[in-house]
Amino acid sequence: MAENTVKQRLIWFIKHKSLSQKKFEELLGLSNGYVNNIRKSVSDSVLFKICSQFPDLNRDWLLYGEGEMLKGKQENKTENRGRLIPFYDVETTGGHQGEVASSTNEAELIGYIQPGGWFNGKETAAIRHVGDSMIEYPNGCVLAVREVTDRHLLVPGRNYVIETSEYRVTKRVQRGSRKGVIALYSTNQEKYDDGHLVYEPFEVSFGDIQRIFSVLGFVVNQAGEFHIIKS
Repeated sequence: MAENTVKQRLIWFIKHKSLSQKKFEELLGLSNGYVNNIRKSVSDSVLFKICSQFPDLNRDWLLYGEGEMLKGKQENKTENRGRLIPFYDVETTGGHQGEVASSTNEAELIGYIQPGGWFNGKETAAIRHVGDSMIEYPNGCVLAVREVTDRHLLVPGRNYVIETSEYRVTKRVQRGSRKGVIALYSTNQEKYDDGHLVYEPFEVSFGDIQRIFSVLGFVVNQAGEFHIIKS
């Protein structure tokens, strides 16, 4: 009889999804062999990634073996309304007067916010946006984002948060001038008196990119600071 542990239950779930363990690890950005190396349980951060990627998975079943593997439809809807996403103290910017947010500081989890079902449970994190080069995102709003694990699936014309060792920016992605390069555009078309764009497009190579997040939407609290639920 198979051992009924967190590791074994996770393996059962992966098989149920018709995934290989390697593909599962790639989807969640986990190291190769992570599943086979699980001892007692998974960390909170990995658990969050799993539940965000697979919202139909019953968390209590995975952790404690309680209930069924998959949630019922009503349970899924109820949890989606009350689910929390991590809010990090880093900032992304479209470039305010040519400045960009430094990404040399490690992203520190300071709490959680509750987005409800606004983004259909697809978001995996929230980060603050500053600047005015992306006219669709108000200065100071919070972006709901989802990490992109396969960079070949970037869609030209969509907005992404691009993070390198030097900066973290929100831009509209277009094809670059050569293979392995993407062009980053601002939607604010403001110009100087001489006709030059205030926010010039620029290119970045995939080799310089550390992480990419797809922007799903944004949240604005007009009454003041967001209510952050401390971790």
